[in-house]
Amino acid sequence: MQTKTMIEKVARALILPFMLLICMILTITGKSIAEQPVAEGPLMVKKVEGEVSIFKTVNIQVENLEKWVALPNHDFSKFILYIDGNAVKGLQPTLVDNNTKLQFDLKRIPENKENKDAWTAILSRGPRSFTRTVPITVGIDNSVPIPSTVKANLTIIYQEWFTLFILLSLVAIALFWWLACKSDIIRDTGPQPAGNNRKPFSLARTQIALWFFVVIISYVFIWMVMKDLYILTPSVLGLIGISSVTALGSAVVDSSKRSGQTNKLRIQEEKKSRNEVEAESLQSRVSAFAARGATKNLEEQKAEQESGAELAAKQKEINQANEEIHKLTVAAKPSASKGFINDILSDDEGISFHRFQIFTWTIVLIVIFIWSVYNVLAMPDFDATLLGLMGISGGTYIGFKLPDQPG
Repeated sequence: MQTKTMIEKVARALILPFMLLICMILTITGKSIAEQPVAEGPLMVKKVEGEVSIFKTVNIQVENLEKWVALPNHDFSKFILYIDGNAVKGLQPTLVDNNTKLQFDLKRIPENKENKDAWTAILSRGPRSFTRTVPITVGIDNSVPIPSTVKANLTIIYQEWFTLFILLSLVAIALFWWLACKSDIIRDTGPQPAGNNRKPFSLARTQIALWFFVVIISYVFIWMVMKDLYILTPSVLGLIGISSVTALGSAVVDSSKRSGQTNKLRIQEEKKSRNEVEAESLQSRVSAFAARGATKNLEEQKAEQESGAELAAKQKEINQANEEIHKLTVAAKPSASKGFINDILSDDEGISFHRFQIFTWTIVLIVIFIWSVYNVLAMPDFDATLLGLMGISGGTYIGFKLPDQPG
């Protein structure tokens, strides 16, 4: 009995400290639970706000984003924007609207290859239209993108600016066509032919004009879509350089030909003039001998015969000079245009293969060039072999224009 009473006393004495300990544990535990962040839910893209286009800003509303960023070691700057399945890297996101949305400033970064290639893939993908609907989502680094059913309108090119671009291009082409018909902008150098005829069209000048318009129109079009100024490739500069050198070489050869013909004509005229003076002197001597009749002695008769022979030789030289002067005059006479296609494919001997070759290759490369700009939104990068072929064609064209050298 006494033992039981003793136990009860000890139990009563321990109740108060035990209850205090339990209260302390509950207080500490409750405080720790209150300090822990709320567990994150699944992230999911809910909405896209803003225009999806280069140099625009979009807001991506992500469900449970504010809970995700509250957790430790969760860095929102690692989010990557995905447009039409392409990871557009290099865009630094910011948090807006109480950490419920990610804001991206859309821009194309030429020095960032991944960013540049992503925009090229996004904007060059069909169908061809001013705008198209694309799926939008975000992802973290190289992980799988967050599931999303959200889509937005991607503006590839503004219709108003594109219409203005087409109108200005057509005006420029029409103005150049008018100049080509009314002036000598793409015709051969040298004097005008007689009458109302016009000089022939130049293949080299036509080639450089074609490349000028193809490159400048392609450059402006790609800039309007990609917002990139650094789009010229080394092969484009090579093509322009080859066509420029071909046109320059053609002009130099034509000028040299005209100068050579002028010099030959001057030499023949001077030779004819000297022969005519000498023939006149000889004719006077022969006439003087003939006036003396039978009174001439043997030496005078011999001198008369020699003078007659020299006079006949000089007259022959004068006749030969007249024939040569006539040929040079006809050769130096400016030829008249026979029509655009006939002019650029023909030389002095008619339609020539080397001109047909350079014209054909120019058209083929221009078609490939335009196809690349339209489908890939980039200027093609032709290899050195193809540029070498164009250079050989241009050199052959200039070589056949060189005048034949005697001997």
